Amino acid sequence: MNLRQRIEAVFSGELPDAMVWYGDLGYWYAAHQQIGDLPERWRGAEGRSRMHQELGVGEYVPGCCAFEMEEDSEVIRRERRGGGVRTLEWVTPVGTLTERWEYSAPSFSWGHREFPVKTAEDLAVVRFICGRRRYRACPERVARMDAELAEHGLPVIATSASPMADLYKAWVGVMTLSYLLVDAPGEIEETLAVMGAAQAPMWEITAESSCRHIMLCENFTAESHGGLFERYLRDFLQEKIAVFHQAGQKVMCHIDGTLRGLAEKLPTIGVDCLDAVTPKPVGDVALEDLRPLVGPEVLILGGLPGAMFAPPFTARDMANHVREIMRLHKGSGRFMLGVADQVPPNGDLELVRLVTRLVEEEGRY
Repeated sequence: MNLRQRIEAVFSGELPDAMVWYGDLGYWYAAHQQIGDLPERWRGAEGRSRMHQELGVGEYVPGCCAFEMEEDSEVIRRERRGGGVRTLEWVTPVGTLTERWEYSAPSFSWGHREFPVKTAEDLAVVRFICGRRRYRACPERVARMDAELAEHGLPVIATSASPMADLYKAWVGVMTLSYLLVDAPGEIEETLAVMGAAQAPMWEITAESSCRHIMLCENFTAESHGGLFERYLRDFLQEKIAVFHQAGQKVMCHIDGTLRGLAEKLPTIGVDCLDAVTPKPVGDVALEDLRPLVGPEVLILGGLPGAMFAPPFTARDMANHVREIMRLHKGSGRFMLGVADQVPPNGDLELVRLVTRLVEEEGRY
């Protein structure tokens, strides 16, 4: 079997010839593009895919959507940069929102310094922006991704985050959201309703896509989302998952943070696969406790924390960790080795090769 056939077999309830091994090397790749030390063969439009293929790891996070989102003409978006800070403004007839990001050179990443929403009044601007967004189908993107991944990857298309997850991570942030849920619950409810109604075409386009695997890009972590799940997430996501299942699609949910308090709830709403599952020594759940936590049926993709591909972890640490996953979870046929969430810029790609070798030598059925 090739890498694509292996993961498709697991999603179909069959046993592949060896354990699935997939990983997102995009973060490592983007950082080394900036550094300028990528080997020539890994450069260019197809360089990242060639890197995955050479390392023997499946590719499944292309950042592809079946739709394109367009802002309303009355929403003016401005951006300026300077001193390692990126400032974004949304100018609308009902008000202006400003957010700031700060660049972290050691990690090659941007982090929020200031979220757009500071007060309950700002939510009216969010409603204006989100309520006027338009979505159009882009089937050509899905077809291109499918062809480019070929036998080396699994075509997966992403949804936008559900209204509460989008509000949380894009507009408000955890601290301000916590206050607004107490001080202005009506404003929150109204905003979620507007966002949900505006998103409806996006969910429909995704369900009508030819792609058979859907990623819910909630970016869940139990310590923040666990308390929001029952009231703000369960019913909305359960309804959308049912539509995807009716269309014959499998649903993956990205939960790359803490697990206990949320991971056990996701199978109850129909999620087929928990993606980027991060156990100890980085996460909050031990390898032996993962299956009892989430139940016997849901697929698990992950298990290899991204931090373990970088110091102070060693090849021996990685080999022991992979062998322990095999000992505990190989027999179920429902555990797929994956990087949780990404190999960092200072990661050692020889450890990626090590996992590939262990899968071929010790992970066969």
